[in-house]
Amino acid sequence: MKADEMRLGPLLDGPRQFVVPYFQRTYSWRRQQWNTLLDDILELYELATGHSHFLGSMVLLGDAPDAGLRSTLVIDGQQRLVTLSLFLAAVRDIARRTAPPLATSIHENYLVSDGHVKVLCTHQDRAAFATVVEQGREPEPSPIRDAYRSFRAALEEHLQQGIDLERLTHIVGSQLSFVAITLDGEDNPYRIFESLNAKGMPLTQGDLLRNYFFMRLPPAEHETWYSTVWSPMQRRLGDRFDDYMRDYLVKEGTLVKPDEVYQEWRKRLGPVDEEAIRATLRDLAHWSLTYDQILHPQREPDVGVRKRLARLTAWSRTVVHPFEPLLLRLQADYRAGSLTADQMRQLLVCVESFFVRRLLTSAPQIDENQLLIGIYNTVVSAADRAAAFVDALSASQIAWPDDAVVLENAVHYPLYFGSHPDQRNLIFQALEDSYPHARPVAFDQLELQLITPLLPREDWLNELGVSERDYWAVVGRLGNFTWVPRGRAPDLGVTERKKELRRMTRYGLELVRDFAEIECWRAGEIEARSRRLAERALNVWPGPRR
Repeated sequence: MKADEMRLGPLLDGPRQFVVPYFQRTYSWRRQQWNTLLDDILELYELATGHSHFLGSMVLLGDAPDAGLRSTLVIDGQQRLVTLSLFLAAVRDIARRTAPPLATSIHENYLVSDGHVKVLCTHQDRAAFATVVEQGREPEPSPIRDAYRSFRAALEEHLQQGIDLERLTHIVGSQLSFVAITLDGEDNPYRIFESLNAKGMPLTQGDLLRNYFFMRLPPAEHETWYSTVWSPMQRRLGDRFDDYMRDYLVKEGTLVKPDEVYQEWRKRLGPVDEEAIRATLRDLAHWSLTYDQILHPQREPDVGVRKRLARLTAWSRTVVHPFEPLLLRLQADYRAGSLTADQMRQLLVCVESFFVRRLLTSAPQIDENQLLIGIYNTVVSAADRAAAFVDALSASQIAWPDDAVVLENAVHYPLYFGSHPDQRNLIFQALEDSYPHARPVAFDQLELQLITPLLPREDWLNELGVSERDYWAVVGRLGNFTWVPRGRAPDLGVTERKKELRRMTRYGLELVRDFAEIECWRAGEIEARSRRLAERALNVWPGPRR
């Protein structure tokens, strides 16, 4: 390993191609980083002192001949190198109009060598980067395109103010400096990458895992595994990829903290051989298809399964311990035919009931994944695992509230203050859907609001017949919610709200029919309606078998 200070110009000069390896992340710099770099360059231009500006280190893996080019792996520093190339491409493309010889010089010295781009990005970025660098055109929407567009717009503005593009290019090539750390052939680039953190862009668990898997495979196989398995899997799951890599582990009941996913994977794969690594990658690709179905429940053909799966997926986003691992197990067995559609619906109803009943009774927080996956593991050999699961969850020591407990607690439970807004919406949508309707309810045109204002007002204190001290204990209850057209003001006076409620009774919504005959919205009416809704909830979410 050796370290040398280098300027950008000499670094890019000559027949060399910088190759970003498969384990690197895609281009991830955004406007904040682009603006910082641009400000640094413009400051050098304004100061005109000739002093260098240090941009950090780059870690490179020696030179190896490749069809006449020296091929250099970029282990760290690709974000800066790609961004500077996009900046120079923007200068070149403006110079084609104002200074063609400068444009040719930038293209041949900094961007392209013998018909090859000087920076070969990761597979996902290559096409976009090549479109900019080789063709001088904007590619399809991507961070690469956005960076190029941002630099070009800024340079056009500065050109109007008289900036000298030739001097600007000279500054970029001669005053931007790096410490280039060059590794020799005995250094493991994957282990080096693992120990580094990109400047301003911390490595994610997914970045580290991608590096680890490729570190464990022969280099000759990297392109095949990346293009056929890893890249499609990452594109399929998008920003949920890191969650998936954790949920894959948790689906069997393993407890894994979000910031310990990488360590858990290393512990699991450390002792195994290359063939086991390949088998794990194939299994990850297989399970990712099921995970994608959970993320997009609207694709499920069975209406009952689709509706319940959509509600549970949405509910999972509101809790401390998301339960996609449990849904992943259930959906996989459903896809494999181990569960019929009826059994899948029964399981999803049971799981949804478990969560809703615990919320309405203010049950203490637990790790539901551990509990529910553990129970499911005990019933997978049952002839009817759905019925066996319900029976096991109904056991007295499991905290699944029965009807009596729900009625006792839900009537007075301050739902507004003790739940996530999405949880309340899901509960009231399910209650509304439990009634027959002439046509599907357009919930996207409605929102759930408290009937009374959140803060006490004199007209509402008189209407409810409570003191200001007791107001808070009443207004957050189940019976004080209503549907209103989306975007309506929430804090209406008594008269305006009563008119609104009567208008809503014409919408065909069952949960607002209560308001057709009510003359005065007293605290007792809220309690009575809370009880009616709680009783309805017992049918929507059946309880344990005891």
